[in-house]
Amino acid sequence: MKRSQIVWMLKLSAFFVFAGRAYEHLFWDAPYRSLLWDQNLLQKFVEGVFNVSWKEYVTSMKADNIIQNIIKINGVFYAICAALCLIVKQESKRFSKQIIAVGGFLLLFLSILLSKSKFYHLAMFLEHSIQFGAPLLLVYLFKINGNLLKLITPLKIITALTFVSHGLYALGKLYPLPGNFVTMTLNILPITENLAKEFLFIAGVLDFVAVVFIFIPRLQKIGLIYAAIWGLITAFARITSGLTYDVSFSIFHQYLYTTIYRIPHGLSPLITLFIINLKEKKQENY
Repeated sequence: MKRSQIVWMLKLSAFFVFAGRAYEHLFWDAPYRSLLWDQNLLQKFVEGVFNVSWKEYVTSMKADNIIQNIIKINGVFYAICAALCLIVKQESKRFSKQIIAVGGFLLLFLSILLSKSKFYHLAMFLEHSIQFGAPLLLVYLFKINGNLLKLITPLKIITALTFVSHGLYALGKLYPLPGNFVTMTLNILPITENLAKEFLFIAGVLDFVAVVFIFIPRLQKIGLIYAAIWGLITAFARITSGLTYDVSFSIFHQYLYTTIYRIPHGLSPLITLFIINLKEKKQENY
């Protein structure tokens, strides 16, 4: 694959993250209330600054509307970032790259909020490494004058962190096995619940195997190919599972965004593989 095509894939990866999150923020919800309704953290501030009781604050329609507007504004910003990812170039003005970088850090903050809403599970935060990492690596690529070879290690790291986290949840040992993992498996495959749990356990083990392979030169391509295939399968499993309930616009609308922002889980290892191939081709020409 040509260098320009690989860069385009990286742009697409960042685009899908921003587009999916924009969709989520504009039409559904985001976990900002896990912070803004944290009584232990904000009660003294709210009561001292706004001179209202905590109960009045959390039951106020006006306050809730403000939170909802913050979510919508964030969604608009993500949509702008998504568009910029498709048109930004090496020679583009610094401002457009800075906007994408801000969007990447907002995705990082969103990942922290998602982790907070899940009892500060570290795996929940690390699971989103590819999502906040993709736009930041796109900006980094422009900063290093388009040297794709320097992206191999950071791409491997965010891929590994994402798949290790997937694996930890699928194993159901350190963290509880998510109910939606089991539900999706049952919706898509004609198997029993016990078999679904065994299937997920095996998938979790394979996630760890793939991560180990990624960092072994002779096995890295096998690990990356597996990660790319499994990443795309798990992304599209969301909407496939949803459509088993009913093939309708409302169901499609409900699950589409969850697939969109997970597509980079398959693209990132694929991009890494193509960069490695490009590196090997350059070495052969010397």
